[in-house]
Amino acid sequence: MNKIKIPILFSRINRLQKKHLNDNLKIFNLESSQGIILLKIKELKKITPTQLVDLGVIEKPAISKTLKKLEGLGYIIKSQSNQDARSFYVSLTKDGERIASHVEEFLDELDKKFHTILTDDNIQEIKNVLDYLEEKEIKKSWTKFSFFNYFVPNILSPQSPKPG
Repeated sequence: MNKIKIPILFSRINRLQKKHLNDNLKIFNLESSQGIILLKIKELKKITPTQLVDLGVIEKPAISKTLKKLEGLGYIIKSQSNQDARSFYVSLTKDGERIASHVEEFLDELDKKFHTILTDDNIQEIKNVLDYLEEKEIKKSWTKFSFFNYFVPNILSPQSPKPG
């Protein structure tokens, strides 16, 4: 029997979820990641680009271009920070709030569907996997993980014979 690889399973779930959200956001000229950003801004009222990156909503290289697009479409507005002239906040316009509500409704429906097929224990296990991966990301060991980083130190531990 072929064993299902968990990273591939999560990737497939993510791809399908993104596809369905993308389909729902086409009428607004948006993609799923942009819709999620609008939802996060709705939840927090106003937020800095750095905070969006820190929350894992978007990657740092994409934040400027994404916010510029959302601003150009009239979904967000920028306001200067009172504490730091180099920093700014983003908040939603009325159109942005409408789209964020649309995204929220879509995610609520998807959440209901997941709850019909997953037990509370299943959901907790998925959360445990996410917590583990996020902890690894915070420590930066996730991106640095490789055969050499993991196995070589263990192979060459003081108890192991040294090569040569």
